[in-house]
Amino acid sequence: MTLPEIWYPPAVDLVRAWIQVPATVLDDPALAQVIGSEVELQYALLTFDPDGPARDDIVQALYRRVARQVAAKGVPLGVLGTDAEYGGVYLGRWDAEIARLEGPSRTLVFG
Repeated sequence: MTLPEIWYPPAVDLVRAWIQVPATVLDDPALAQVIGSEVELQYALLTFDPDGPARDDIVQALYRRVARQVAAKGVPLGVLGTDAEYGGVYLGRWDAEIARLEGPSRTLVFG
């Protein structure tokens, strides 16, 4: 993937293309708010230079973070299929792919 000159945070149209959610479902201001919240989380959790060389791993992790938040928007209590035979299924709080992509940049805190 070729990232633009200013690579972080990615533009709303790039994120929308990756998560494949049309503007009729989630408008640009709402998507920009989701992107902003996930960018703040990445700034707090990771060590990387947003003005430095483009990092595909950071951008891919951000796309996945945004996709998870958008998907969870339709599931306010985090439970799917409460009428299913074996009860509800909870949305996972951890995404292995996000952890893998962000792992090398994760900020370690001791103490």
